[in-house]
Amino acid sequence: MTLETEPQRTPRIQPAHPRWEQDLALRDAPPSGKADSWDELNHLDETYLEFSMATDIPRGPLFWCGIICLATGLFPGYLMSITWPARGFDIWADGVLIAASLPMFCLALFFLRLDLRLPKDRPVRFNRRQGLVYANRYLWSHNPFGRWGGDAKVFAWSTLQAEITQQIDSGGEVATWRYAFELVACAPGSFEEVDRFRLQQGAQTTGQYEEQWELLRRYMNDGLEGLPAQQLRDRTPRFIDCLLFAMPWFAPTPTGRRARERMRGFFGTLMMVLMSLLFPLWLLFGVGNVIVMRLAPDATWPAGVDEASKRPG
Repeated sequence: MTLETEPQRTPRIQPAHPRWEQDLALRDAPPSGKADSWDELNHLDETYLEFSMATDIPRGPLFWCGIICLATGLFPGYLMSITWPARGFDIWADGVLIAASLPMFCLALFFLRLDLRLPKDRPVRFNRRQGLVYANRYLWSHNPFGRWGGDAKVFAWSTLQAEITQQIDSGGEVATWRYAFELVACAPGSFEEVDRFRLQQGAQTTGQYEEQWELLRRYMNDGLEGLPAQQLRDRTPRFIDCLLFAMPWFAPTPTGRRARERMRGFFGTLMMVLMSLLFPLWLLFGVGNVIVMRLAPDATWPAGVDEASKRPG
């Protein structure tokens, strides 16, 4: 394989992802650019690096969606209760109200189950001694009554490449760009996709993912030597950090300080100003985040995988 460091103008991995945005540096290319975890590391030593996915899905907004759906589903019942004494039970009118409330109850169950049962984190372990990557996953479906649960997949580092995909495309006269950072397992000696998994999503620029991939590449290829010092993530975030998770730069905590440092420059200042205009909404989401992060289960691994992913070899 040719050692490329420049982003490709056409997708390297085939078949191409329909929302492909940018190829990242080849897995075994020489070090280039800044390496930074963006505070997403749970653990780092000579044997393995644990990359957090706690921020992959914003926690709290889905909780409020569930509460709204639940209240909407209960409203027809309230109407029936206050009108029954005057008119009695009408099988057609009341049947329509009951039927209309059932989908809302299903939606409420889906949103609440997802936000409250999804583990707080689904970490990915990069074991450089073994040359393996262990991805902790939680499998769910849009069926709120279906069987949900966790498992893990193991990938050989020697087969992985990385790319950035778009999450939201342009629409009308307004374009809102968000990106996702995905690792792709390829057939040996080729760029033919076999499997993929998303490591991060939601960033409005690609710089964060370029720096995170650089950190992962350097660690897996060369170990701790030459890596810049990294701040490990606080696995028990403070109340104020949960409350202000959507606006971390307001938090008077180490997490808030690092967020302010990264939001410097014109674009960072503009984003802080624009998001601050919706402060009451973000604060409401923050209350939901506090509730969810108190009730959601901790991350778990299938039997034997937790120990295997930490072994030197």
